[in-house]
Amino acid sequence: MKAIAALTALAAAIGFAAPAQAQTGAYVNGGYTHYDADDVTLGGVTGRLGYRFHPNVAVEGEASFGVKDDNVGPVNVELDHAIGVFGVGILPVTPNFEVFGRVGYGQVKASASVPGFAVSADEDGFAFGGGAQYMFTDKFGVRGDYTRLEGDDDGVNTFSASAVIKF
Repeated sequence: MKAIAALTALAAAIGFAAPAQAQTGAYVNGGYTHYDADDVTLGGVTGRLGYRFHPNVAVEGEASFGVKDDNVGPVNVELDHAIGVFGVGILPVTPNFEVFGRVGYGQVKASASVPGFAVSADEDGFAFGGGAQYMFTDKFGVRGDYTRLEGDDDGVNTFSASAVIKF
């Protein structure tokens, strides 16, 4: 019963919190993502393309390529690429600031090598996370978020900071 009341209150808050100027339409993000998996930390440049259907609902796709490798002993590990697609729930807090949660599917592919030998591996599956976005103008802002990819192995945690452009 408490869960139903909490969900009802959340739905009401989302409905009333959406400011009249909340934009719908396409947006892009570009920035840096930090990948943390087991004892390996990697970095990538990430681009996102999204579409906001409603002041509280969007979908987005993302892709990253590696720019920061890591060494585990003599083994060099590098991010080949990462991709994902997400549904996004948005809660506007003020006309310029909003928080969001996202769920979807993601894949991270990495390679490991030592002189004379190389192997690649990927982690894919259900992904979820959340973050916040601040718009300096109607068209330009910044975003920070966390996403957890639950894969077959230990999973991957990502932390991202990016610029936002709305169309």
